[in-house]
Amino acid sequence: MASVDRWLVLSLLVANTLCLSACGLEAASELPKSILESVEPEPTTFTAVTYNVENLFDVDGVAIFDSYKQSAAGDPSGYSRAKLLTKLQNIAQVLVSIDEGAGPAIVLFQELEADFTPESSVQDFDAFLKQYSGTSIEAMLGSEWSEDFAGYPSSAWLLKALSDAGMKGYEVVDVPSRGMETGVAHTNAVYSKFPIVSVAHHPVLEARDILVAELNVEGHPLHIYVNHWKSGASNPEREPVRVENAKVLRGLLDAHLTENPSADILVVGDLNSHYNHSTLYPDIEVGINDVLGSDGSEDFSQNDLYNLWFELAPEARYSEVWRGRRGTLMHKLLTKGLYDEVGISYVDGSFDKLVIADLNADAIGRPLRWSDWGLTGGGTSDHFPVVAQFKVGAFEPTGPLSEGNDAFDQELRLDYYECSVQHVTIDGSFLSRVPVAELGPYMGKMYQLNTKVSNQSPFKIRVGGRDWGTYTHSKDLRERLHTLEVGAQVELVVTLGAYRGNEQFVIEWMR
Repeated sequence: MASVDRWLVLSLLVANTLCLSACGLEAASELPKSILESVEPEPTTFTAVTYNVENLFDVDGVAIFDSYKQSAAGDPSGYSRAKLLTKLQNIAQVLVSIDEGAGPAIVLFQELEADFTPESSVQDFDAFLKQYSGTSIEAMLGSEWSEDFAGYPSSAWLLKALSDAGMKGYEVVDVPSRGMETGVAHTNAVYSKFPIVSVAHHPVLEARDILVAELNVEGHPLHIYVNHWKSGASNPEREPVRVENAKVLRGLLDAHLTENPSADILVVGDLNSHYNHSTLYPDIEVGINDVLGSDGSEDFSQNDLYNLWFELAPEARYSEVWRGRRGTLMHKLLTKGLYDEVGISYVDGSFDKLVIADLNADAIGRPLRWSDWGLTGGGTSDHFPVVAQFKVGAFEPTGPLSEGNDAFDQELRLDYYECSVQHVTIDGSFLSRVPVAELGPYMGKMYQLNTKVSNQSPFKIRVGGRDWGTYTHSKDLRERLHTLEVGAQVELVVTLGAYRGNEQFVIEWMR
């Protein structure tokens, strides 16, 4: 019997049974067992997100970075509970946009602060949520604050924020701190709505431990390797460290695939490398391509790790923008087990970066990074999360498989000169009326200004009766600005920023 016919018969039988029951009559018989057994349920489809949340620190006052140690109450320049709240709520708003408010089934985080106060760590996350189910994250970090809360790690605060936003049912595992003497401030974490069967972690040189987790997805194992390699993607001198990071990961994968060549494996994280790193740096050995073997051949004819960045058009491949250039530091790499007929498979064409205007992205589509300015801070992260869907069942291609032959040999630019002035329509003159301590939510956002030059060296502009310092990344624009005389009228597009404790406008465009 065809699938559609089985569903038709089942629907008629169910309707008949409900009708008889409503009339107070007993159904003539139960649904035939052969019909029930022949009905195939829809395959489970789920979303997995990889997300570097840029310095999500707790509020225990113990931190490697001085800027994340607790400061005096009311100090606008220091870290605070109010800033943690802003960051948590913004992260939650990004993730709640997935799966109609339920949030992703799996979130693989980087840059949660490693917990340096293990004596106050949360051992039972379910009990933690139950204990504070009658209050909100906003109240806990505000009017209902207790010093007993101070030791809770960032992983617990994040779980509570997700729960308050309606994203529930996560199991949580992260990597314990190896101590402040290592200089490693962060940890990786797995938040999963599927049962976590096993966990391991493996140290790497000058970076965060690789977190390995096995999930049970409706009886099928999904193996996840969460990474955060040595920083400095644009610095070739740091590449030897990333090569060592890649060698550890490659060794783990080789052992796993030798034992089970068809294992469903997802390799994720901030590798601090571009998908085309070997093309950008052809004269050196690079970790992601030369050692790890990530490439764009979706038929796995060249290597055993397919990089999902090849799912997108080359100009759409970016999760960061650094000094006006697009970068792909966030990765999802798949093994061929996610392309076979059994277990779990990738939903073809589902990979993308998650961009939400004015929440985690500015007016031209760059990450709206976290700023600790003012009393509350603002922004979200300097990385976009990357998203893909998976399902229980066979892989189904929706088009030709990627051959991986369209990688650019340069980092594409993304700045205002690549866009249009129509992207920014908000007059930024109101910012002069906002108290300095309340500028946090406006940091990183773009505005139009029609104003006058008030000083030439250093270059300043007069906005709302107040002189503002400026900066620009563009050498050509800097030269043009210095041809203007004091008092000259100028039309600009700017980003609100800060430098050495002073707010300033970063000039993006000038008419």
